[in-house]
Amino acid sequence: MNCRKSIFKFLGIAAVCAASAACSVDDADDLALVKLGALKKEFVVEADANTFDIDIYANSAFHIERINQADWISLTCGETEDGKGAITAECEFNEGFKRKAGFVLCSDVDARRDTVYVKQKALVDAKIEFANSSVIVAGAGGENISPIETNIPFSEITVDIEYAKADNADWIESLEIVDSESENRSLAITTEANAADEIPRSAAVSLSFTDGWDETVSVEFNLLQRTAKETLGRQITFEEFRRTYAMNKKVEDYVILEGIVVSNTKNHNAGENTQSTTAKIDYSISDRTVYLETYDGKYGIAVQTATAEDNVFEQYDHVQILIQGASGYLVETPDRYELRNVTKAMVISRIAGSASDVPVKEKWMSQLTDDDIYTYVTLKDVEFPVRKGAITPLNEGYAIGTGADRISKYPLLVRDINGDDMYMLTNTNCAYRSDGTRLPYGSGKISGVIVHERFSRFEWRDGADPAEMDDDPTLGFIGRYQIRHQTKGDIWDNMQNSVEDGFSALLTEYRYWNPDLENKVQKPTYGTNGYLTHTYQEKYTGSASKEYLQATFQQHMWGGGTYEYLGPVGNNASYIFGANFGNKNGIGVVIDPAKESWNPLMDDLVSRNPDGTLEWCGPYAKDKNAANGTGGWPGNNEIATNSTQINYNGSTGMRGKGNVYGSCYTAFANHFWWDDDTDRPYAWLINFSTEGITTSHISMQISVMNTQQSFFSPRFWCAEWSLTDSQAAKDDSQWNLIGEYTIPDVSVWANTLYSSCVAYKSIDFELPQEILGHENVYIRLRPTSDLCSDGSDYANARLNQSASGAALAAEHASSLEYFAIRYNK
Repeated sequence: MNCRKSIFKFLGIAAVCAASAACSVDDADDLALVKLGALKKEFVVEADANTFDIDIYANSAFHIERINQADWISLTCGETEDGKGAITAECEFNEGFKRKAGFVLCSDVDARRDTVYVKQKALVDAKIEFANSSVIVAGAGGENISPIETNIPFSEITVDIEYAKADNADWIESLEIVDSESENRSLAITTEANAADEIPRSAAVSLSFTDGWDETVSVEFNLLQRTAKETLGRQITFEEFRRTYAMNKKVEDYVILEGIVVSNTKNHNAGENTQSTTAKIDYSISDRTVYLETYDGKYGIAVQTATAEDNVFEQYDHVQILIQGASGYLVETPDRYELRNVTKAMVISRIAGSASDVPVKEKWMSQLTDDDIYTYVTLKDVEFPVRKGAITPLNEGYAIGTGADRISKYPLLVRDINGDDMYMLTNTNCAYRSDGTRLPYGSGKISGVIVHERFSRFEWRDGADPAEMDDDPTLGFIGRYQIRHQTKGDIWDNMQNSVEDGFSALLTEYRYWNPDLENKVQKPTYGTNGYLTHTYQEKYTGSASKEYLQATFQQHMWGGGTYEYLGPVGNNASYIFGANFGNKNGIGVVIDPAKESWNPLMDDLVSRNPDGTLEWCGPYAKDKNAANGTGGWPGNNEIATNSTQINYNGSTGMRGKGNVYGSCYTAFANHFWWDDDTDRPYAWLINFSTEGITTSHISMQISVMNTQQSFFSPRFWCAEWSLTDSQAAKDDSQWNLIGEYTIPDVSVWANTLYSSCVAYKSIDFELPQEILGHENVYIRLRPTSDLCSDGSDYANARLNQSASGAALAAEHASSLEYFAIRYNK
């Protein structure tokens, strides 16, 4: 069968409004099935003149209808044989911008249709650039001329004007760009006179152009008109704002605030995303929060824009904001200042700056004051003491990477050379928070914006409601100050990678299991100083019936699960981090064989990496529960569907969630915490020697979580030290209090609480000097009572009210993920 040739162009709209071109096929009678369609639906061609074929299937008559005006392309319907044919497309040389032609193959026999697009590249890209973020015009009105750079005819540019006040609009009489051969053109704006003596006027102006590929270039600026007295407003200092305008109400005066932007909106770690319900988070907060500080760095303000679109600020911008109409707030305990409901129309001036414009403020934690809140500070002589996991070591199944909204941020422990500590906050939508990068384990400097925020998942109160946090400063309290990094470099650029290059030395450390089968204790993973065990054993209970012993490694505990995978995480290509399955980057536990050890029975959990490093549960570990073996990470699509490795775990429901199961032995777990017969607790017990140690600071770090998803694990705990390991009541006086703490319960999907958590809580304790100079020192970590949660509140039940009705039952799990003693060198 042959197709009769037809040649036609996509003419102008007026010429071809009802036009179509017909292609007929001879001998097409008695068709059983009409075939019509192009093999390829979109073609991209160069800007040069060119010709190409569009292969089609066609076994009956059809015609071609255009979608848009495109007189630069012509089509020739060629011969069709055995239901196959081609349409030849001829494109003219494109001297302009990107363009696109669309046409539809339409059957003349039935309703069959198929759409094809041809996109032609451009000789030049469309451009429109404007150096000013604001244009200020005279109150007297008239014409204002500003330079603008563009190669787009003004007739093709879309102009949008949004007046700040609807009842005072249309005062812009005209706006146009004067066309010329040069790209350096003039933007002419003509305005009416402003009759108001005290009130300036403003409007947000957008100039945009969309090419044939639906790609848009645009500029936005604020147009501000002075008053009849030729004023815009009175410039005020941050001190005056704090004193006069932070009154928890709208600012009525026309006053101008000036400063430098120190936050980075694109990285999404400015502002606390609100956990509005236990399963809903308002992520727009990080899109709308800007930290603005004075040029000398003395004071800072948190600016919150009305919408994400109103946040036009870039890090290091020098800005002036006319704050009339926004609202100033003083938030107390500690005092911090906020400016809310700022719109882009309020921005008088915005000039790009650089990092060198931000004043250098290097401080130790003890030197921070309330005036540092919302300013950019460098904390000096700091370290991340918990040497494992990412900056957000959490179960991604409850976070944004898997489409869940049950945890909005994570506080990571930081301590400094003076023995002080605080938390570094990272939002779960932070761009780089789980990208596979190992934390630096030496010391150095980290930078960021100082904030005061609460975290209900680390500290809470029975019967509390999140609404009470505004009035109760103790609710969710995790310290007076925290730090929010704004770029990845704030964390990594000025820190040493090795613990050997830090201000502190490790006396003993437990990062993973190192079982001593003969003595039935855990040996340290770093060094050989002492041991770790649990007191639910006959040695301390006096009863063989009150002992738990794990058979494989002869330990009074079992392996606990963690969330230490470095990432990337995520289980869906359309989610924020994409789909990332399996163990690609390990858990951050690189082993120094000169200082660290492991039991050879657990050799398959050690990854021999191609770069020569050794790593606990790295991607080359042979153990199926850790990784993929000597081949390393094979890629998402090549992981066996029954794989049980880290970040996969053998089921589609667990993929991409960062889980590290107990079979990887990265935590120490136990169920047995309270003896109903004696009304006394059991404890983690750690032994070490401090002989020969002289130091200004010695400290302890732990990372803990109650991992029982049916709740009923101890809430309130304490750390004590002694020179004896006796657990007898008569020897309690020999145990000295180090500090008290709480342990959060793991979250449950069916019953997530504001106080439950899907991450371990890390805590730092300064130890007394009296602990030094002893051959045997003991620390015990124990519950102070049998108070716990039954899943309906924070601490409303007793351990023996659980399903078994006994405190000594296998349903009260609590885990210790990390333990270390370190001292200043």
